[in-house]
Order: sequence, then structure tokens, then C-alpha cells
Amino acid sequence: MKKLFVLAAFILLGATAVNAQQNVVKVNPLALLGGSDLVSYERAFGEKTSGIISGAVGGFKIGDVKYKSAGAGLQFRYYFDEVLSGWYGGAIADYQSGTVESESTTFTFDGDVSTESDDFDFSSFGGGLKIGHQWVWDSGFTLDLNLGASYKSFDYDLNDPQEEERYKASGVLPTFGFGLGYAF
Repeated sequence: MKKLFVLAAFILLGATAVNAQQNVVKVNPLALLGGSDLVSYERAFGEKTSGIISGAVGGFKIGDVKYKSAGAGLQFRYYFDEVLSGWYGGAIADYQSGTVESESTTFTFDGDVSTESDDFDFSSFGGGLKIGHQWVWDSGFTLDLNLGASYKSFDYDLNDPQEEERYKASGVLPTFGFGLGYAF
């Protein structure tokens, strides 16, 4: 009888561990603007820590410059109360690469119009910190809101080194996220 009780206790504990939410899959629509976390997978490692791996494709246009990129990121989170739910602080690292398409139009006084286009590749490494809050409801639905700062170092594949100043964006940039997902 004692062995049966111990076996039942192990089965019950095992079933509870299987049903506990240890994973979250999220989508961050804001990453379409050039982020590295369009789709992410978060896994709890301990009572208050988790890790995230993410990937993205995106692009945006500013004036006559169009950016297209693909990237991936890693994140470590420390939750202040309970893992996967509540306030957290995180460290992030990411990599992106893509293309820049630039088109400029010049008008002259005599009515001539000339258009110049320039296409080149870029890559960037980044690292930073963020804070946020993640809600996990009983249904498994999750909402993650976060913001922070990240240092990005960009490298451009340009033929003319003086052109790099036009596109230079290395430095501290804001980072923010809005993730909708499901915990299981």
C-alpha cells in the first residue's frame, strides 16, 4: 500500500509538472519595423529566470531610403515574482542583416530631372537591457509589454566611405516590444 501511495504521488507530481506553463510562443507585430523578435519562444529555466530565442524579417522606409532586414535575438529574463508572469528585467543580444535601397531625385533650374539609386548591404550587432511586464491568463493567452535601450553597431558594405555618414546609425537606440502569445 505504501508503494502504491508513493507511486501515485510521483504520478500526480509529474502530471502537475507537465501541466505547468513553462513555455511561451509570442508574436511581436512591431518587429516588422526592423526588430529581431517577430516570433519568439520563451522557456522557463528556474523559479524566476527564462531564456528567449527569436527571429524576424521586416522593413521600413524613411524618406527615400528603404530598409529590408532579417535578424535573430537572444534574451535572458529575471522575473521579480513568478517566472513567465509579472515584472521582469532582461538582457538582450541580437544580430540583423539586410539591404538598403536609396533613391534620390535632383531637379535643375532648366527642368531636367535626374534620379540616382544606390543599393548596399548592412549588418548589425546589438546588446542592451529592457524592463517589462508579461501577463499570462488561465486560458494560456499572454500579453508582453517592454521597453529599454540597446547599443547597435552597424556595418555597411559601401564603395564610397564618405557615403557611410549618410546612413550611420550606430549608437544607443530605444527598444520596445508588444508580444501576443500562448503559454503552455
